[in-house]
Amino acid sequence: MFAYRAAPRLLGALFAAFALFSPALAQEDPRAEQERLAAYIQHNPTDYDATYRYVMLSTELRDYEAGIGALERMLMFNPNLSRARKELGFLYARLGAYELSAQHLRNALAEGGLDPVQVAQVEAQLPDIEKRTQANRLYLRMHVGLRAQSNANFFPTNNLFQVGGVGVASAASRKGDINSFQLVQAAHDLDFQNGRGDQLETRVTGYATEQFRLPQYSVALFAGSIGPRIHIAPDLYPGLSIKPYLTGAVALLGGSNYLNAGGAGMSFGAELNRDLWFEPGAEWRAIWVDPSPGFLGYTGFSPYSTVSTLATGDVVTGYLSSSYRLTNDLRLEGRVAYTRAFAGNPQQSSDQVDVQAMLRLEVDPPFPIIPRRWTLAPYGRFTHLAFDAANPVINPFVARRDTVWIGGLMVDLPITPYFGFAGNVEYARNDSNLPNFKTDNVSVSFGPTAKF
Repeated sequence: MFAYRAAPRLLGALFAAFALFSPALAQEDPRAEQERLAAYIQHNPTDYDATYRYVMLSTELRDYEAGIGALERMLMFNPNLSRARKELGFLYARLGAYELSAQHLRNALAEGGLDPVQVAQVEAQLPDIEKRTQANRLYLRMHVGLRAQSNANFFPTNNLFQVGGVGVASAASRKGDINSFQLVQAAHDLDFQNGRGDQLETRVTGYATEQFRLPQYSVALFAGSIGPRIHIAPDLYPGLSIKPYLTGAVALLGGSNYLNAGGAGMSFGAELNRDLWFEPGAEWRAIWVDPSPGFLGYTGFSPYSTVSTLATGDVVTGYLSSSYRLTNDLRLEGRVAYTRAFAGNPQQSSDQVDVQAMLRLEVDPPFPIIPRRWTLAPYGRFTHLAFDAANPVINPFVARRDTVWIGGLMVDLPITPYFGFAGNVEYARNDSNLPNFKTDNVSVSFGPTAKF
């Protein structure tokens, strides 16, 4: 019951954030200023400074059409304004008119009237915009670095275990460790070029760690999905789409195959406007978990899958993802999911409720010559996991209940159009009703990134 009380509170916090940051609460004065500037530049079309102020204000208010109209009018009076072409290209990109955007940006570079900072901004964004005009699009991101953890062996906070319902104090203890990591994310979109915007979407992720002191906890994960995104009625409802997909994953632990999963799902995309997007969906996976003994200190019990969180069986998940742009610089992202796991043993069949939220704040870098903006993203996550029955290996009278709280901050710091740095600070705590699973951990990671 705790999960169903806590989850609405977290959802309430999300809606409170909407109200707190929503620009609609503070746009009365900017709207009035926009109207004043609109009247002024109508009678003074060659006052370029006033027009640029109007364009910047319209962009902040996300009234992109108004900004485009003012820039087009400027170019009618003076077609050699490279800065106006640059701003026009960026605004067309915000509207999804990528062909027109790329044309204006290329012309702005060719005219030669931009300063070095403006040239760097265009050269950083133009490849991405041009890629969006292609039918065959590949996006690649790589991130490597080091990660430090305070509890790399996931040891119970108070060094206590229960075995058969009897408390046992362990002579071992939690161990911190440092690991290297490698992350590769690839996304490929193949446009069907049928005039509807339908496309085949492929997503692949590879992640691996190498623990320096505890190699048995080194992991490797390979996951992917593929499926067509079909727009339901592009003329009447251009933001609605459906995506059936296949998905699969392979995970290794300590160099050995630990988990294999495969399944299928269906999601519905609903882009209500330029700022608000929802995607409800459902997914089924069949998973296989290695039944070998001897994990997390439970050597000697028949197979460790009877005490592990994961077990061979079927998993069904229903979810709702969403994204809302509060301002040009701030976006709120969230996900709510319910998962039912069906395992061979009732003590490993479970219900899980998961709530996630993240605020993405874009800020200007400290040096104008850096062409891309930096991102600061605080996030939080709540998970409640409830198993169907007590596990006699641990406690024959108490069914396991886990309540996990995670909070952290991610930073993305591009330095050039293709290279930069990223980092993460995170605290995770599991308030389990069984001491075996009551843990906490602090982790810090940092390293270079590449994006193509």
